[in-house]
Amino acid sequence: MDLKYKIKRRPRRKTLSIVISSDNRIVVRANQTLPDGAIAEFVESKRAWISKTLKFNDTYLSLYIPKKFIDGENFLYLGGEFTLRIERGKSETAVLIDSMVLVMLPNFIKTPFDYIQGKLVQWYTAQSYMILKERVGVYSRILNVEARSMKIRTLKRTWANCSRLGVLTFSWRLIMAPLTIIDYVVVHELAHRIHHNHSARFWKQVEKVIPDYKVCKKWLRENGRDFHW
Repeated sequence: MDLKYKIKRRPRRKTLSIVISSDNRIVVRANQTLPDGAIAEFVESKRAWISKTLKFNDTYLSLYIPKKFIDGENFLYLGGEFTLRIERGKSETAVLIDSMVLVMLPNFIKTPFDYIQGKLVQWYTAQSYMILKERVGVYSRILNVEARSMKIRTLKRTWANCSRLGVLTFSWRLIMAPLTIIDYVVVHELAHRIHHNHSARFWKQVEKVIPDYKVCKKWLRENGRDFHW
């Protein structure tokens, strides 16, 4: 199989990596001066992993059912599911009632797809901020570190990140995962306040708090695609 890929170069990049998107586009990230031949050899050395990932993506896409944002549809939340309920009314709110999220749809909205989707994203974002703020507080004390601030955003390539200034940014989609997985991501980012890299010392730091972090990491890699719609 002939592997087709795009090369993205940056002058200050120190590492060579491969990113495969959900639609099977392959991007190689490299330093500005690295020869094409060296990149081709690297890609070839990763052929088995690339083929496995491409096959996984094809299988996932064949099973993927896009969301319709209609009454009675189920959505993920903290590892479980809630049922979407839509009612017409003057209020423009989305609230959790038992295992149901009720979205009030104003009468003037004639094509509700984008409106309902937007309201759900707002609801997920609000829930994410509340829960993640509490988890960050818990693990900041355990790790004896401090986060300067926290943001909830729509992140496409990562679940979270930690800037060198200590600003934590989380994807609102993370709130769909079980709390154990959320805790792993929180600890992962807070550990960057000690080691701003992914060295062996960094992973040892994560392991001290989350002994089964490898299980959590694997779960997120295998199930996280279900969080995108």
